[in-house]
Amino acid sequence: MYLDYPVIGLCMVRADDERNFILIEALSKKIHAAGARLMIYQSTTNMYWQYKPEGGERMVYNLVDYSYVDLMIVFSEIINDDDLIDSIIANAKAHNKPVFTIGKARPGCTNFDFLYVDGIERAIRHVVDVHGCRELCFVAGPEGEPTSEARIKKYKETVTELELTNSKDRIYYGGYWSEPAKVAAADILKLKQLPEAIICANDMMAITIADIFREKGIHVPQDVIITGLDNTIEARANVPSITTSGCDMDEMADMIVMAFQKTQRGEELSDEYLCHFSLVEGQSCGCRESMDSMPLSTYLKYNITKQNEKLYVEQSFHAIYEKILGSPDIRQLPEILDSMHFNSMEIMVNEDCFRRNINPLSEGYRTGFDKRQRVIYQSGRDISELPVTIRLSDLSPDFDRLIRQERPLVLSPLSFFSRAVGYLVYAPEVTNQNYHMVMPYTNSLSEIIGSYIMVRHLEFNAEQMDRMARHDYLTDLYNRTGFYSRLPQFFRSTDAPYYAVTTVDMDGLKLVNDRYGHETGDLAIRYISRAVASVGDENSICGRFGGDEFMICTALERKEDADIISRKIHGYLSEHRANTSLPCEVTASIGTIIMEKGFDFDEAMKLSDAQMYKEKSGKKNRRPE
Repeated sequence: MYLDYPVIGLCMVRADDERNFILIEALSKKIHAAGARLMIYQSTTNMYWQYKPEGGERMVYNLVDYSYVDLMIVFSEIINDDDLIDSIIANAKAHNKPVFTIGKARPGCTNFDFLYVDGIERAIRHVVDVHGCRELCFVAGPEGEPTSEARIKKYKETVTELELTNSKDRIYYGGYWSEPAKVAAADILKLKQLPEAIICANDMMAITIADIFREKGIHVPQDVIITGLDNTIEARANVPSITTSGCDMDEMADMIVMAFQKTQRGEELSDEYLCHFSLVEGQSCGCRESMDSMPLSTYLKYNITKQNEKLYVEQSFHAIYEKILGSPDIRQLPEILDSMHFNSMEIMVNEDCFRRNINPLSEGYRTGFDKRQRVIYQSGRDISELPVTIRLSDLSPDFDRLIRQERPLVLSPLSFFSRAVGYLVYAPEVTNQNYHMVMPYTNSLSEIIGSYIMVRHLEFNAEQMDRMARHDYLTDLYNRTGFYSRLPQFFRSTDAPYYAVTTVDMDGLKLVNDRYGHETGDLAIRYISRAVASVGDENSICGRFGGDEFMICTALERKEDADIISRKIHGYLSEHRANTSLPCEVTASIGTIIMEKGFDFDEAMKLSDAQMYKEKSGKKNRRPE
């Protein structure tokens, strides 16, 4: 319960699907009328066909907060991943929350199911009792698929009961889709005599077979009756309109809300509640009254509007994609989205997505949501206030207001390369058009944000590779290549009359290596490099040119300032010796030459080398103590 509202969660896929939306619409009305609130956790990936989304898509179901969700409904019929269904149920049970399933029953859950086979029987009895058909055949879904086999079983039972012996074994497989249905239609056409009626296990197959027959000059229903199942909008708008059957989603929603209220009162529930199918007569069986049919012009207008809306969103998001990737700055996104006037939408993105040094494709990188989310867009909010950061547990920066309004909250995952990058909270008015846009919104935003992350990481990798190519691995100073690459820019950025070119060479590196080992020698080199770097500021560049040789180029306003360079280096070596683990004293020989602007660096370097060797030769060649 949240703000005194009982909260019902619904885990599903494809809230934009027409049939799923009809159930959401019915549930929303009934749940809100009962004073409760509906939260929908949905993946945009259609899992009907054995596709099981990895990490990112699955993570949306982890957003359920059982501290206030009172009931979990799992639309198990459309989630084709039994492990995922079981994990959602187990999580709810672990929090002592009741679970309702829709479609696939699970132990310990109250199941609500659609009597699809009831629809098959009603179609058979209609064509036999009303239209006098005695020769039938059945077009099922995929062979061996449980739902399809259940419909075949009901077909056989019904025709056997009606003593239609010749029809019992006339089974064809249309796969629930148009292409395999075309194959089934071709097989039926090979029969010496067409059946009087073709009972199809869904509307799409019925529409496809009717189209194939029309092309062959076979008239429906004059030559053959065809029926479907599911009562889709396409069946009602088809010419001829398809006789079909469908369940009453209002009845299903009533049963669910009634059962929920019983749980609230502590009353016992039945193990199963069944929603019956009703026949919807159409023109494909010869009934003159086409109940609940839709004029073709209305259907065309409906679909054209949907497609235009989808095309607009896709084109708009493509433009956003190009703009953001052209100059990678996610801060542009709120302003661009604001101009598109999105209705009640919030976009949350993982905090890690803004860290360029994280490889989003690495094995060890998390697939779930960060505990902190960055809100990069919120409908109706001043974009100057964005982005803001919220806790994942808060779910939305405006959650209290959203839960008060009588609209479901739709939570959709933003994912890229199977990684969760964030999530979308969408709470529009419950219309088919609004829910139709959930998928393009979610998928386009996933692509934009995921690609932005990849571009930023590629930029970081390129910078790192460039740095590795131009910097010395041991000291992190410029190497010779990096030094020479930086030199022209250095000269352009300074406007000094004089320049000091300084060569620094460690004293006795070979002796240190021989006596203490190369690891100590490397420590000594790093120590010299820090002394050299102590000279550096915006007026200097420093580099390591060889094993123990360093170069410095310094812009000077006065020639006298050149003496500061050697004093700083010698001072650093003497002052910081006690803070190192070096077992010996480390010193360096230094040579500096002063040049005027426009000098030749290579010539100056030769002169500074000579000065350095002059200082080195004046020292005692002694072993380090």
